[in-house]
Amino acid sequence: MIDLLIVNAGRLIGPLGLASWSISAIAAPNESDSVILAFPASAGEAAQAEATVAFVSNGYVRGPCKVVRSSGDQVADGQACRTTSFYKSDTPLYALTSVWIAPEFEGSFTTPILRNPRQVIDPYAYPSQDLRAGNQGTTSVKLTLDVEGKVTDCTIAQSSGYASLDQVTCKRFRRGKYEPALLNGQPTPAIVYTSAFWGAGSGPPEQ
Repeated sequence: MIDLLIVNAGRLIGPLGLASWSISAIAAPNESDSVILAFPASAGEAAQAEATVAFVSNGYVRGPCKVVRSSGDQVADGQACRTTSFYKSDTPLYALTSVWIAPEFEGSFTTPILRNPRQVIDPYAYPSQDLRAGNQGTTSVKLTLDVEGKVTDCTIAQSSGYASLDQVTCKRFRRGKYEPALLNGQPTPAIVYTSAFWGAGSGPPEQ
């Protein structure tokens, strides 16, 4: 069975000389949530940063994962295990992955909520040629939502490493219908960062 999960790609890196870590120490954000970061579109652009995570996985779904080198921002660090590409490994792999820091804005902001996840999160949308080849990875995207919660634009924020997986990710998220974001109780255009993990059960790509 192939799982397409809303999580938020990472670059595998060599051992960091870090102390051993307990696989019971899991960074586990809510993976049913389609939003990893959101803010009013009027606030400007998010700043990109990087964090390093260590993880194990069966190649289909994320296993234990935790941040081992911080981006310098606690909220951004909370995104890192959802932006990393996971590969089959029983021993910890280290990956450098992108995270985002929201711009400052004034007022009370309510994050938009995806209303039609079944139309967006579809495991059968896995491109057949990528599945046969064992291509897998996480595509992180930046969505622009209008005042009604409709997706008006999707751009790749961090590639999975495969153009076809990136393309189908934006294609799926363009179908998204969100409860509008609210700023001080009023509907407002918003920027949303989110991601999709395409798992084929593969091990790490050859370095």
